Amino acid sequence: SSRRRHTRCSGVSWARRCVQETGIGVIVWLVIITFILGTTALGALFYQKYAKYNEQNVESQDGSSNVDEDTKKTNKEAFMGLFIFFWAVAAISFLLVCCFFNRIRLVIAILKAAADFVKDVCSALLVPPVMFTFQIMLYVSWLITLVYLYSTGEQKRPQEGWPFASIEVDQRLEGQLAYHLFGLLWINAFIIALGQFILASSAGIWYFMRQQMNSPVRTSVFRALRYHMGSLAFGSLILAIVQFIRITFEYIKKKSYAMGVPENAVTKFIFKCMKCCLACFERFIKFINTQAYIQVALTGKSFCSSAIAAFYLIFRNTVVFGMTHGLSIIFVFVGKLFITVIPTIAGFLVITQVEDISKRISSPISLCICFAFISYAIGSLFMQVWGMASETILQAYLVDIEVNANVATNCPASLQEFVDKNKKIKDCLLYTSPSPRDRQKSRMPSSA
Repeated sequence: SSRRRHTRCSGVSWARRCVQETGIGVIVWLVIITFILGTTALGALFYQKYAKYNEQNVESQDGSSNVDEDTKKTNKEAFMGLFIFFWAVAAISFLLVCCFFNRIRLVIAILKAAADFVKDVCSALLVPPVMFTFQIMLYVSWLITLVYLYSTGEQKRPQEGWPFASIEVDQRLEGQLAYHLFGLLWINAFIIALGQFILASSAGIWYFMRQQMNSPVRTSVFRALRYHMGSLAFGSLILAIVQFIRITFEYIKKKSYAMGVPENAVTKFIFKCMKCCLACFERFIKFINTQAYIQVALTGKSFCSSAIAAFYLIFRNTVVFGMTHGLSIIFVFVGKLFITVIPTIAGFLVITQVEDISKRISSPISLCICFAFISYAIGSLFMQVWGMASETILQAYLVDIEVNANVATNCPASLQEFVDKNKKIKDCLLYTSPSPRDRQKSRMPSSA
């Protein structure tokens, strides 16, 4: 009996290992091949359109008149341009895949290591729901406070036919509301930063001390609250300031139009350009903050030092970082898609095929929408763990190389397997000599 149970467990473990080892690589290469074939097919389609317009005596769809010569020439040039563009993209993509073949394999190994982390540290899956609960509590308390704060304004008599009085927002109340809004942005950014740090620290502890680790999530919570509250607060402050500037810009734009600024094409163009620049800058700050929190978790440095170290680390390994970040986004999207679609389909089948349930429901559409929304929310929360783990393991691997003289001594099994098969692994990285600051030893618990 015990032998049969052991055989069964071994078979399940072997099957899960096979799925993990082959599934991630298959999905990565499938996405790459699909992109190249898709752009090639689009180019061929536009060339067919160009060939049709290139024929003599092309008739319109109803067959009653010929196409205008100017329109025909314009369409020919447009289709030829699109044909050249898509085929050039396909050719460049194919060349990049050939040139960066080893880098892509390295990224796949890192993604597999992230899957190992999620499997080994299951408690990390609780971090996003807990942080989300804190955010809900923040929003509820903020809205209650907002109502009380707004009610302190000068009340006006209600208009005829309207039972509620209106509130006049004076300069004092306007400043208080702005201060209250900034507090929401800062605390919300701090909660997100705390969750990112806990996940990054857990992945770092798993990377450097897998054999001796004991409750990495609990250790990471202690490290965050005991040693790194200032770094997280400072990084979230920077992000909150940028977000507050964006909201202030929208308020100024609305006020400008209300004060008589002409809403013409020039002003719209200027406002849209400024809005785009601010949005891009916010995304940049979010990315740098995330990488800085990972450096704080791995090295124990301050936020500014970690941000500088993360920037130069990314600069030295641009291709690997770009591929890891891009493929992580793809995997997170695929994971959200599966988590959303499969429960929604299962719920639809239950409420339509089970007679006791189907008789009580007039239409399954509203329930399916609820299933999809709840599944997507759950998928978004839990896929954050996998995405954060992949970026942390990449930085941990690079820190491992820099600290140990170009030899990664703490690789997990899935990543070490790739390193063993590719002795020239350091040639896969755009790696240059680290700065003196980067040569300082990591202050992870393993190196203490």
